[in-house]
Amino acid sequence: MAEAGINAAESDWIGRLVRLLLVFRALILLITVLLLSPAQRTPAVGVLTIVAAALSYIPLRYWPRIGRSISRHPAYLAVEVLIATLILAAAGARSPFFFFTLGTAALAGVVYGRRGAIPFSLLLMAAYELVAREGLPSGHPLHDAQSVVFAPLLYPIALIAGIAARELVERGVRVELELRDQTEALGAERERLRVARELHDSLAKTVEGLAMTASVLPSRCKRDPDSAAELARGLAEDARRAAVEARALMSDLRPAASKLPLAQAIRERAEGFAQRSGIEVGVRCDTDGMPDPSTIRSHELVRILGEALANAVRHSGATHVEVSLGREGDALVLRVADDGNGLPDGVDFERLKAAGHYGMAGMDERARSIGGTLELAPRAGGGTVVTTRVPVGGGAPSEEGGAPGRSSRPAVRLSRFARGRRAGSARMRA
Repeated sequence: MAEAGINAAESDWIGRLVRLLLVFRALILLITVLLLSPAQRTPAVGVLTIVAAALSYIPLRYWPRIGRSISRHPAYLAVEVLIATLILAAAGARSPFFFFTLGTAALAGVVYGRRGAIPFSLLLMAAYELVAREGLPSGHPLHDAQSVVFAPLLYPIALIAGIAARELVERGVRVELELRDQTEALGAERERLRVARELHDSLAKTVEGLAMTASVLPSRCKRDPDSAAELARGLAEDARRAAVEARALMSDLRPAASKLPLAQAIRERAEGFAQRSGIEVGVRCDTDGMPDPSTIRSHELVRILGEALANAVRHSGATHVEVSLGREGDALVLRVADDGNGLPDGVDFERLKAAGHYGMAGMDERARSIGGTLELAPRAGGGTVVTTRVPVGGGAPSEEGGAPGRSSRPAVRLSRFARGRRAGSARMRA
């Protein structure tokens, strides 16, 4: 957190508080003028009142320009105290102008803090005691406890209130800036995780295939040039596909100008995967009368579908996949069932991520980021069922990447039947 940023924010908020006090004092000054008796409306009082009003107007109007100078040099407030003393002497210790001087004490506390404001409070107390004991301007001294004891005590109280207000503003600014920094850091972390998932689910797999193909090309050129030429053509095609996926990824990462309905996006993704992989993919979407989820939720559900389809072929050896989308109770349910090798005995997402396998862990993160859950279970007759449940409605996902009020622990549930799978089941990897 930059100290300059803190100082600028504190100066801005303290300036607002100073202007509020100046407005309060201006109102007190106006009330004082209206309540003065005819005998007190002398030319001296009028001139001093105009000077006091001008001294209040200048910082009220130009505080952003002169606030720093006033805070560093006490000459301004010293003149304020002098003018306040003269008007108090002209109007009397019991006049409404007494509250104007209290505003000056509070102003000193706000502008100068603990160390710099105490002398101004002492000066104001001394000026008030002088006016009260001398009985200015009527010549009748005041000796009652209210006038000479309790009223002067209001000056340190006003001073303490000004200091407390300043310190409260300073603490509030620091807390606000710390919270902003933490929010920005959390947002950056969430964005890094999101980009990492997007890269894994699209470009990374294609680039990995390119690297594997390129690694065998030199030896193939020596043994079988014709086969090497065919392999090179396939390599070029994969490179073109990587470029297409990179452009698609950049498009996905940008704010969407428009979006397909979720059911249509699910069908297109499943049909496109079937064409590329050559396996059978059945799609059933029962979403009639159901409102379409938000763009974020639709995007994450389509990405979960893409990863589930890729895992079904790459790691489970499936030849047929069934995709269904519908509503069950108060949840939108996306289900992907394959006829592959099935689940392992257990899936530890932290261990998968530590080993560099992010596919299934990314599915879990995507489900939680939209307030949903991910369930993995064996399919009757062999295979795996991946079920994603997302609450219908409920507003946008929370800032922490999950639904408001949800626990931060992983939302994936393994069916209890998965524990009974045979020990020879193939390990599903990302």
